[in-house]
Amino acid sequence: MISVIPRRYAQALLMIATERQTMEQYEQELARFRQVLLENPQVKELLDNPRVLPQEKKKALDLLIKDFASPIVYNFLHLILDKRREAFFLEVIKAYNKYADEARNIVNAEVWSVVELTSKDYRDLEQKLARITGKSVRLQNIIDTSLLGGIKVKIGDMVIDGSVTKKLSLLKNQLQRTQLTEIGVKK
Repeated sequence: MISVIPRRYAQALLMIATERQTMEQYEQELARFRQVLLENPQVKELLDNPRVLPQEKKKALDLLIKDFASPIVYNFLHLILDKRREAFFLEVIKAYNKYADEARNIVNAEVWSVVELTSKDYRDLEQKLARITGKSVRLQNIIDTSLLGGIKVKIGDMVIDGSVTKKLSLLKNQLQRTQLTEIGVKK
């Protein structure tokens, strides 16, 4: 769940992006900013430090984004700094991505399998999930060697477990519930 502060900032930027038809552009610019922050923990530390003066933070931010940020994203990131919400930079970006996906009718899904899915299986699964959800599906394949076979899919809160491990577990439970007399075994 996204907290209130990042949600408000992300929704405000998304409204502007929708109005200007620049949703993807802003998403890419925010992704570059996120990447810079993650690759340079000392810069993130500087921006998050309450002892550093706001004008020093602005200078650091300007150096980071001057080469790629459009005026709107530039002003947006400065606004976050002005409001002393810089600790929320990464959460705001995550929230913006989530809301942009919702606006484009895209849902993220994860699929766990023992081996990497072939491109055909990947496409087929994406299409099946798109039919189930009624949305475009962005699929991420996660290798899980603890599975015996099959796949497990998670879309939002919904989990579809088609793994052999789950099927064996269900079979075991069913056998334990089955009365021996039902199958003709006498005690």
